[in-house]
Amino acid sequence: MEIVRRANAAFTAGDWDALVELYHPDIEFRDLQHAPDLPEVLRGVDSIGLALTNWTDAYDEFGAEIHEYIDAEPWVIMDVYWHGKGKGSEIRVDLRQADACKIEDGKIVSWTIGYVDVATALEVLRDSE
Repeated sequence: MEIVRRANAAFTAGDWDALVELYHPDIEFRDLQHAPDLPEVLRGVDSIGLALTNWTDAYDEFGAEIHEYIDAEPWVIMDVYWHGKGKGSEIRVDLRQADACKIEDGKIVSWTIGYVDVATALEVLRDSE
């Protein structure tokens, strides 16, 4: 879980270089609630950069708070509160969901965001292993 905690700290600080260091070069990123102009699945460190840029460019304020980390080896599931304010507007985003990172050999090899809740994430990920 320490790797995912470090990734969240780097994300919160906007330290993309530190964040990328925690990813496997061929990381799979899956956004279950993806934007219409992005595919559900992106692969590779560069694709994560694309997704992060897409998110941060659309907001004046953007962040995530982890309420709980759940060890579901090889996955770490997070109860996450995403929040933000649209660029140049007062439109707020407030979303509670579960996200999950799969860890192998000390690197994040898969990151899936957008499960409805922790119970759903646990069920889906247990069935997929």
